[in-house]
Amino acid sequence: MEKPDVVTVDSYTTLVDVSSQAAVLEDHIAEIDDGERVSQAWRNQYIQYSMIANEIDEYRPFWELIGYGLQYALEANDYEVPGDVRDRIRNEVYQDRITVFDDVADGIGRVVDAGYEVYVLSNGDPAMLEHLIEAAELEDLVSGTISADEIGIYKPDPAIYQHAATRVGTPIRDILHISGGSMRDVWGAKHAGMKAGWLTRPEQKTPREYLGPDPDIVIENFDDLANRLE
Repeated sequence: MEKPDVVTVDSYTTLVDVSSQAAVLEDHIAEIDDGERVSQAWRNQYIQYSMIANEIDEYRPFWELIGYGLQYALEANDYEVPGDVRDRIRNEVYQDRITVFDDVADGIGRVVDAGYEVYVLSNGDPAMLEHLIEAAELEDLVSGTISADEIGIYKPDPAIYQHAATRVGTPIRDILHISGGSMRDVWGAKHAGMKAGWLTRPEQKTPREYLGPDPDIVIENFDDLANRLE
């Protein structure tokens, strides 16, 4: 891969771990018998809402979509949970119990030391990203955050990646976007014209997907990325 000029990174599942969803659900809902199943339905639903919102011009802040997804997942599994409890669950997962992956600070620090500007490119709205940056202690490392909220369009629509290129003042072909979890974001970045790297930490055992184009690089952590770029 030809080296990029700028690196953008995804947020949730890439920089921070939100897999506490199942445990938090079980902590707050005594009668729940399969927190993992409800958790997966929750995440699938709010991701689906983000893509539908793009198609029908019904943008809502990502924080709201997370709430809608949680309500749907609970009701679909026959759990009636008051709104204040759902709010506590959402806050605990995405604020109080957010966990930063061990490789993030050192790895991104090495990428910055190698001469690259790093930006966080996320569907999360600005308040979510501000909290994430503080939790990950990245204030002195990343050059900024780029939120879907700025244009009201979510990844993987090409417009958000094009907006990122405009924001950082770099041709889109000279940007490398790094994303963990599913490959939806990788495919979106590639489709828009970016280089893209898939971050797949071995302990997460994320399966490879084959619908869209292959990533330009596959890495196991941010130290691995630094090794490729230094």
